[in-house]
Amino acid sequence: MRNNGWLAISISTALSWLMKFIMIGMFPYVIYKGSYLFGFATGVAIILSLLPSIVERNYRITLPFELDLLITLMIFLHTFFGEWLKFYDRLWVWDKMLHIYGTAVISMLAFMIVYTLHYTKKLRLTLPFVGLFTIISAMAVGGFWEIGEFAVDKIFNKDTQNGLDNTMWDLIDDLIGGTLIASVGIIYIKYSRPDERKRLTRPLGEVFGIKKKIERIKVRLAHK
Repeated sequence: MRNNGWLAISISTALSWLMKFIMIGMFPYVIYKGSYLFGFATGVAIILSLLPSIVERNYRITLPFELDLLITLMIFLHTFFGEWLKFYDRLWVWDKMLHIYGTAVISMLAFMIVYTLHYTKKLRLTLPFVGLFTIISAMAVGGFWEIGEFAVDKIFNKDTQNGLDNTMWDLIDDLIGGTLIASVGIIYIKYSRPDERKRLTRPLGEVFGIKKKIERIKVRLAHK
């Protein structure tokens, strides 16, 4: 039974947890070296990377499109490669690539949320407005990110923003990532089959997994 359980683990899940363990392994060394600010950021990154798994385990929500892997990879690329291996300093394009990728992941989540509300008739929107909501969500998250960097710079006397030009290009990258996902999402909804589109709504339509919890309780009671 135990072997079957291990064999049932998908490659994406294994990769996601491998990255999580690497970040966890980084934490004590960072603290030992006295990089407390980076240590705090690493701790936050570890918690954020675990959130999808915690939500899925506690609330029985199945994340679509391998979002757990995508979110963990985004944080891993920032923490391990960007900060730890200094890719931000070595490769000028690293920050731009990661901004677009991170925005794409966030936009994907925003797109699924608004489309689920539309699909379940809780909110009536045309496809262009679904795309517009996705882009605005991407820009909003990007704006909060820049505010966070500004706050870190002022409080800890850092230079994470690297000037106004860098901040504005980051926001432009957010716009590019959000527009890309919105366009792909609209094309997918417009030309995919109805049963394929329904997959977008399944996880959010089962918020808190109430139905599954009731079924689990029934199974437990039946075995007593």
